[in-house]
Amino acid sequence: MKPVIIYPPTIDWNYLHQRPQQLLKTLAEFDCLCIFCNINRENRYSKGFITLSPNLILANGQSFTTTVQWARATFPNQPVVAYFTYPPHIAQIRASTVDLIIFDSVDEPVDFFSSWQPNYTESVKAADIVLATARSLVTRAQALTGNEIHLLPNGCDYDHFKNAQDRQYIKRMPFNGKKPIVGYIGAIAPWLDTELLNTMAYCLPEYEFVFIGPLLGRNWVSFPHTNMHYLGYREYCEVPKFLSNFAYCLIPFKITDMTKGVNPVKYWEYLASGVPILSTPLPEINREYVTIVTEDMFPGFSPIPSAREREDRITLARDNSWKERARKLFQILSCKLQNG
Repeated sequence: MKPVIIYPPTIDWNYLHQRPQQLLKTLAEFDCLCIFCNINRENRYSKGFITLSPNLILANGQSFTTTVQWARATFPNQPVVAYFTYPPHIAQIRASTVDLIIFDSVDEPVDFFSSWQPNYTESVKAADIVLATARSLVTRAQALTGNEIHLLPNGCDYDHFKNAQDRQYIKRMPFNGKKPIVGYIGAIAPWLDTELLNTMAYCLPEYEFVFIGPLLGRNWVSFPHTNMHYLGYREYCEVPKFLSNFAYCLIPFKITDMTKGVNPVKYWEYLASGVPILSTPLPEINREYVTIVTEDMFPGFSPIPSAREREDRITLARDNSWKERARKLFQILSCKLQNG
């Protein structure tokens, strides 16, 4: 019984290659028919249903309801599964004719995501399968339902990010300068600890600080020190090239109720590169594999690698690939479809 898994219009297929894209792309390799409803913000694809690879279809410019109807007509007698991460989608999903609902809880519905709260509760209660990326999210969901909550942390596209294990030279400043680089790759979002970043740049003038990623929840960003460089958004295919030039990678998140439930994708991607990681003390990050950094360590802090060696970091990433995450999800889904 080959399930048809449909992800509602939420993000662009080419935007940062986040958890939904990675899981659907990999589930397609497990012989699931995966359909991603694309909002097409970059206008890269024509409207319609486009096959990206065997079992992976882009429903470009199509609503969730239209996509479910198309799937029913195109793949008759196959179970249609709604997989979603954005709680406000629950109303349209419940109104549809899907056979199974998977809610993937990826962020705490507080702070920046507080508007999710009413829909979050409904999503947990209505779903046939609830996944959670972090332990705190498991606990939150368990308080709302008697059903099992499956912990499924984020992972990494290991084959993609292992390309950062060997340096790929970039002929532009600050990559062709003499100073080592401390780098961040990801959304420039409100949960970044800008005070910590500014303190680090001021107290560590012997390093260049590089930030790569789109602006989220803001229209501009200010990095006040001359050794801070914002390079904007870069395509996913380019990311390993920049990452390979870092001396240290950064995860500079504020510690809040929201970030306590964050299992950063970038943590796993950084590990795959083998580059040492500097991180604030997020609960979901294994401290053996990072060097913890907080503002009260300055001045006087000097970056040092974690207790675990380079090969340990790479091995951990390889063992926590999206393929392993998709394998577990496929098992959970198959069991549910077989046993109800």
